[in-house]
Amino acid sequence: MPVIRHRPAAFCGRGLLALSFFSCSSHAAESAQLPGVVVTATRSAQSLSNTLSDVRVIDADTIRDAGMSTLTELLRVHGGVEITSNGGPGQVSGVFIRGANANHVVLLIDGVRINSATAGLNAWENIPLAQIERIEIVRGAASSLYGADAIGGVVQIFTHAGSRSQARIGVGSWRTREASAGFGREFGATKIAVQAGYSESDAFSATNEGNAFSFNADTDPYRNKNLAASVEHEWRSGHSVVGRVLRSDGTTSFDCGAGNDDVNRQTLATYSLESRDRFRTEWLSTLRIARGTDDSVSSGGTCAGRYRTDQDQLTWQNDINALGGQLVAGSELRREQIRSDTAYIQDSRRTAAAFAGYSASLDAHLMQAALRLNHDSQFGAHTTGNLAYGYRVAPPWRISAGVGSAFKAPSFNDLYYPLSFGFSGNPNLKPERSRMAEVSANFDAGSTQGGLVFFDNRTRDLIVIDPTFSTVINVDQARVRGATLNAAVAQASWSGRAEFTLQDATDQQTGNRLARRARQHGSASVSVRPGPWRAGLEWAAQGERFDVASNSASSRMAGYALFNLNAAYAISPELSVLARLNNAGDRHYELAQGYNTPGRNAFVALEYAAR
Repeated sequence: MPVIRHRPAAFCGRGLLALSFFSCSSHAAESAQLPGVVVTATRSAQSLSNTLSDVRVIDADTIRDAGMSTLTELLRVHGGVEITSNGGPGQVSGVFIRGANANHVVLLIDGVRINSATAGLNAWENIPLAQIERIEIVRGAASSLYGADAIGGVVQIFTHAGSRSQARIGVGSWRTREASAGFGREFGATKIAVQAGYSESDAFSATNEGNAFSFNADTDPYRNKNLAASVEHEWRSGHSVVGRVLRSDGTTSFDCGAGNDDVNRQTLATYSLESRDRFRTEWLSTLRIARGTDDSVSSGGTCAGRYRTDQDQLTWQNDINALGGQLVAGSELRREQIRSDTAYIQDSRRTAAAFAGYSASLDAHLMQAALRLNHDSQFGAHTTGNLAYGYRVAPPWRISAGVGSAFKAPSFNDLYYPLSFGFSGNPNLKPERSRMAEVSANFDAGSTQGGLVFFDNRTRDLIVIDPTFSTVINVDQARVRGATLNAAVAQASWSGRAEFTLQDATDQQTGNRLARRARQHGSASVSVRPGPWRAGLEWAAQGERFDVASNSASSRMAGYALFNLNAAYAISPELSVLARLNNAGDRHYELAQGYNTPGRNAFVALEYAAR
């Protein structure tokens, strides 16, 4: 089944990736650069050893070593997620966290939402690694802090904000070329940072003969230009103003039928201005106004069209040290505005929210709670919450349990897509609702860490394509139960990590397994640092899956295991050469039927980083 973000044809218009259950703050960003600190789990800086959320952090060194890999490939190896993709670089991609839908993940860039309100999806394929300093992944229901869509979890990306100069040039397979450069400076009370990048690849054909509707044997090249900048000025002790901008322009050739020259030009952009004010030692207030834009224009044959989403966001957050812990309280206003050459009955909606959270570590006891009231101009009020408790059995050991709720509002395609080729949206849809429970045991002895978490997530009123393939409907329930085992070791000369997830992701109405979700998946990596050398091995694997909801034998996709190699040599303290070999075994595998995946490919780069 094709998986497409925006297409005017009937099934394409829905954005089937979003239905793959069955079918086709500035101060926080700075704190997140500190080792062992995470901010996304509670919206405020918190020690990783104290957080009760299931969190993964991908640091700057790991991102640097990723080479020409895509963001989703990086998340598969180091974020413990499953992925899907409609081909090579720049093609529509998706992320599944804990077996939830691809549209059940909130994506934030420096605290700003950026996604398509028409398809309801995140454009992972056009977020360049060159702009990313750090990634935090929170797994499990998180609507109590982040509102709609956070049924599977939250991924927050932090862009470069350091004071170092850096540059990189690289070449790789498929005539891949990459260049990026950035610098950061401090001028008294003012800090500035700028990062620019360019990448280009001739790639390979996105589709193969298994795609009866879209196959075209030509190559599908991709290029991306990106720029980010930030300015921070402390106008008074404890009071500062921060401005940020990020823009990524991607041009992707894709397949929408033989003989067509189909091209998608997509611009992702975030703009934010915030005031950070420490009114008292124990009280920090942050007021942010921001816009996130996803603007996609496709040209060619039947897949031509424009879909633009602007999300205007106003957030006021207060971090207060109180009651023996940290209290987070605030409010948010968000307006989603769409512009398209497709005629929608409605083209905007507004959300108003108030939220509060509390976290504390009191001797051997750890607590975490949050509550949020969301009011949607289309669907009214929704209250979500989460509650977790942990107990330190012994200095390195902790056990914990938690519950939470989440919801997702239907996308504009779900609701209002006009009749096309016998398919249309359904304005009578209800929001999806979920409840999650988890228990875990964790071990943290500093250089050695590990954990085991059991989770159970039930989602009601799921939005799926109806049996006649003429519209979308709400159905009863899906349930994802599973367990994840992980371990990590960090020594002076080497480090390693591994995790494995066993899950049962099922449509409770039909008994079928959810599309493109495996019963098991896992990843591992090891890195050694002998002298000026650094070398690493990565492994990622996924069990068999079905491409469609019916679980037909013809839709079965076999399991796979991939190995990647990377190495670097420090020519000087500031200059290094890096090399990477992805899919070293040249394994053939599928992430979506009818779409190609990359075979063995190599990348070499020269990198400069001021010390």
